[in-house]
Amino acid sequence: MNQTKRLAKADRRQQLLETARHVIGKEGTEALTLGHLAEQAGVSKPIAYEHFGTRAGLLIALCDDYNDRQLAAQARVLDAGGDSVEAVAQIFASTYVGCVLDMGPEMGATFAALAATEETAAFRQALRDGYVERYRRAFGRLIDLDPTLAGALYKGLLGAAEALAQDAATGRLTREEAVAALTRIFSTTLKPYEKKSA
Repeated sequence: MNQTKRLAKADRRQQLLETARHVIGKEGTEALTLGHLAEQAGVSKPIAYEHFGTRAGLLIALCDDYNDRQLAAQARVLDAGGDSVEAVAQIFASTYVGCVLDMGPEMGATFAALAATEETAAFRQALRDGYVERYRRAFGRLIDLDPTLAGALYKGLLGAAEALAQDAATGRLTREEAVAALTRIFSTTLKPYEKKSA
């Protein structure tokens, strides 16, 4: 095997994550083992194991990287605006759909694979809880709603975001159609509870 040039640890990790996304896109999640990843990346198996430990660790790292990109995109836009339910709805819709499309359809397969073990299923649930908490923080200052009901609504909104973004990723909807539909779902669900002073 031709050894690739030495990279800083963070750069090597990013290279491995990009290679893993490529493997999933071409061969599906079942083909993604640490041994296969090492082979495709042109590194030794111990390097892949050093970075991720297990296949579950690799799947978690892929989704963590995706989540970090989502957070960064949302934070940039929310910091620049978001003073009404409609504005925040547009921000969440466009950044969620945009991030899924930027990461490619393989991210849907990666998230689905997270349900395979207790460890990865717990991580997937933690990611979903994180999204709900972001909705709570962003919309909480704009709406007047019982926290329990709000939490249930946010979970439903996240489900809509996941479904529409996946349809856009697989070409069943355009980016614009998915963002418009998701913005409307967020807005019509939460607008009735908007504070009068907001």
